[in-house]
Amino acid sequence: MNTQLPPKGASARACESRHALHTPARFSIELTLALALSAYAVNALADESPDVVTSAARTQQVVTDALNSTTVITRADIESATVSDVASLLRQQVGISIRQNGTQGSVTGIAIRGGEPRHTLVLIDGVPLSSLSSGSAAIEQIPLSMIDRIEVVRGNVSALYGSQATGGLVQIFTRKPTNGSQADIRLAIGDKGQKQASVQMSTGNDKVQLTAGIAHEQVKAVSAQNSAYVNPDKDGYRNNSGNVSVRFTPNERNEFGARFFQSNGRYEYDSAYNSKTAIQYNKTKVEQLSAYSNNQLTDQWSSQFKVSEMTDRSYAVDTPPSWGTGTSLYQTKTQDISWQNQIDAGLGNLIAGLGYTQQKLKSDTTRFTKTKRTTQSAWLGYNLDKDRHHLQLNGRFDKVSGIGNYTTGAVNYGFDVTPDVRVFAGYSNGFSAPTFNDLYWPDEPWWKGNPNLKAEKSNYVQAGVQYAKEHFGARATYFETRYRDKIATDPVSGMTKINLDRAKAKGIELHGWLNQNGWSVDAGLTYQDVHDSKSKALLIRQPRVLANMSVSKAWKQWQAQADWQVQSHMKDSSTKNVAGFGVLNMSVFYSPRKDLKFGLTVGNVFDRKYEPLAGYNSMPRNFLLSVNYKPQW
Repeated sequence: MNTQLPPKGASARACESRHALHTPARFSIELTLALALSAYAVNALADESPDVVTSAARTQQVVTDALNSTTVITRADIESATVSDVASLLRQQVGISIRQNGTQGSVTGIAIRGGEPRHTLVLIDGVPLSSLSSGSAAIEQIPLSMIDRIEVVRGNVSALYGSQATGGLVQIFTRKPTNGSQADIRLAIGDKGQKQASVQMSTGNDKVQLTAGIAHEQVKAVSAQNSAYVNPDKDGYRNNSGNVSVRFTPNERNEFGARFFQSNGRYEYDSAYNSKTAIQYNKTKVEQLSAYSNNQLTDQWSSQFKVSEMTDRSYAVDTPPSWGTGTSLYQTKTQDISWQNQIDAGLGNLIAGLGYTQQKLKSDTTRFTKTKRTTQSAWLGYNLDKDRHHLQLNGRFDKVSGIGNYTTGAVNYGFDVTPDVRVFAGYSNGFSAPTFNDLYWPDEPWWKGNPNLKAEKSNYVQAGVQYAKEHFGARATYFETRYRDKIATDPVSGMTKINLDRAKAKGIELHGWLNQNGWSVDAGLTYQDVHDSKSKALLIRQPRVLANMSVSKAWKQWQAQADWQVQSHMKDSSTKNVAGFGVLNMSVFYSPRKDLKFGLTVGNVFDRKYEPLAGYNSMPRNFLLSVNYKPQW
C-alpha cells in the first residue's frame, strides 16, 4: 500500500443494531498494545514508490504531492491482503470506520473522519455509485478480483465532487487491459462455507487492448443478528460478477474506451420484526456501463469526455411476510455525463469541467412523492507544485433539483520546510443533500420522512505536518468539520430525520509507514470527537478511537502479513452502546515460481466475538486456502 500522508430491514441502505459482546477491559488491553505499536511505527515509517493518483485533485499527480491525505491500495496490496472483501480492506485504512449489519455481503457504509456514510462519495472508474433512497453505496457487492486499485481521499472534497463528498472519497478502479496476453486465475476454499473462484484475462497490442473476467464467491458463517427474536440459522452470501473493458489508442495523443461491469449478489439477513422461522434474503445487482474519450488536443490542452449509466438494485424477500406482500424493490439508476479539460499554464495547471447527473428511483412498495433528482454542475481548479510551494484551489457550482443551488470552494497549501518536512493547511466548505428516505418516506408506525429537511452545510479545516525520507515517513493531521443544519435522527421520536442547529466533528490523525529490507509497516491512529454543538451530546455510531497496523515481511519465496484493527466503544442509539473491539488477521504466501502463489489466511485469529453494530454478529475465526496462477504468453 502506498500512502501519503433502513427503515425496512435490508431493503434500505441503513444499518440497524443491538448490544456488544466485547468487554471494556479486553478492549483497553488491545488499544494499549495498538497505541504502542502505532507509536513505534510513527518513529520508523516509509515512503514507497511515487504512485500517480487522480482522485485528490481530479487530475494526475504524484501521491506525495496530494495535499489531502490520500491512500493508494494497489493490486499487489489486494493480492496479499488478509481479508476477502472491500469493506474489510477499507477497515484496515487509517481514519475509516465501517458500518456493517452483519458479515460479508451485508449492507455496508463507509465513514471517514467523523462523517457519515452519506458523506463518503464512492466512484467506480469515475462513475458515482449511490442509492437515491438511502445515500449509501453498495461496495459490499464489488469483488476484489475485479479491482485494479483503490484510492482513498480523507477530508472534504465537495468543491471537487459536489454532494456526498464532505467526508471523503473512495474511488475504485477496475482491472485494465494490457499489451500482450495474460491471465489471472484464483481459487480459494475455507471453512464457514467460503468458496472463491475468479478468472481475469487480458490481451492486446499497441492499439487495441481487451480484458474480461468472471468471479464467484460465497460464505455461510453465522446468523446476521444475535437477537432471540430472529431465525438463528446461518445467514449466507453469494455473488456472481463479470467485467469487460476495451481500450483503443490509435496514436499517442488519443484514447477511447468502454467498460462494463455487473455484480449479482444474494445475502441473507434477519429482522427483529420477523418470526424465528422467517427466511429473509436480499437479491442485489450493481451494473455499470461507461464510455470515455481521452484526447491530447495540443501540447498544453487535454480533454476527457465520459458518459455512463449505473444501476443499484435491491430486491428483498421475506417469507412468511411480516407485513405487506413480503417483497420490496428499491432501484436507483444513475446516468452521468462529464467533460473535463486540463490546461498546462506553465506555472501550474488549470482544470475546468461540466457535469450532468440524473438519478431515478424505482420502488414497488414505498410510494415516494418524488422519484427523480438531477444535478447540473461546473467546476474549476488550479494546481501548483513549484519548488517548495504546493497550492490547490477549487471551486464548484451545483444545481440540485428540489434542493437548491450551492457554491463550494477549497484552498489547500503546503510548504516544504526542508526536503523531508512539509507543513500544510486547508479550508473548504461543502453540502450534503438529504436522501429520498429522509425526505419522502411515507408515514408508517416505525418511520416517516421529513419533506422540510434542508441540505446539510459544512466548513472543514485541516492542518498538519508530514515527514518523508527514503525508507520511512509520518503524517500528523488536525481536522475539524463544523456542520450547519446537520441531518440526524430525532432523539425524541426516533422515527424521522431533523436538522440539528449545529454539530462538530474534530480530531487528530497520526499515520506512518515503513518499507525497508523486506519489511513493510503501516500504522494509523485517529482520535475523533463528534457531538451536537448545543447539547454537547455525542452523535451515534462515532467511535472516539480508531487504530490500525499492518506488518508484512517478504523473504525469498515467502511473504507473511498481519493486520490489526482496533475500534473504541460508541453509542449506537440513544439507549444502546457497542463495546470496543480489536481484530487480528494473518496470512502467509508461498511462490515456488513467478506465476504461481499459494496462500493461507486466518481471519479473526483470536476468535473475538464483537458487534460491528448493535445486535449484528461478526465473522468468527476462519481459514482460507488459496492458489493464484498467472500465465503469460
